[in-house]
Amino acid sequence: SIAVTALMVHFGRSLKINEEAIQTLAMGGLLHDIGKIKTPLSILNKTGSLSDEEMAKIREHPQHSFEILSRQRDMPEIVLDICLHHHERIDGRGYPQGLFGNQISMPVRIASICDVYDALTSTRPYKKAWKPADAGKFMVQQEGQFDHKLLKQFFFCLSRCDL
Repeated sequence: SIAVTALMVHFGRSLKINEEAIQTLAMGGLLHDIGKIKTPLSILNKTGSLSDEEMAKIREHPQHSFEILSRQRDMPEIVLDICLHHHERIDGRGYPQGLFGNQISMPVRIASICDVYDALTSTRPYKKAWKPADAGKFMVQQEGQFDHKLLKQFFFCLSRCDL
């Protein structure tokens, strides 16, 4: 989540988002996967493929994140939106609500891009880290998953820095 946060802050600044909104993006990045605390470690640390039942458990984490954080009185709505919707897709085939197009806010679009890029370029129990160029190529090829205009801006901002 720290890497996702760094990506979101850098990307937000490259988009000229104001610093108050950047702080909210950062909070969303740090907390977006907090609901995984309700996912068994045996699933989170599994080295092989997940069963359908295990995948269903993983897909509960956005709702868990939202439920945990919405109990906080002063939690920004944008943070809750990022936590609940960061696995939604522009084409409506994401989860948990199947949102599509303009139903997905800009902060969520930013979080989705940063989260997937981090997942691809990081070592996980079930895979080795991809090279950034390979992750970029893969992400661009994913029809319907991302806002492609925003995705291009993301890779442009990465090409102009050393993260």
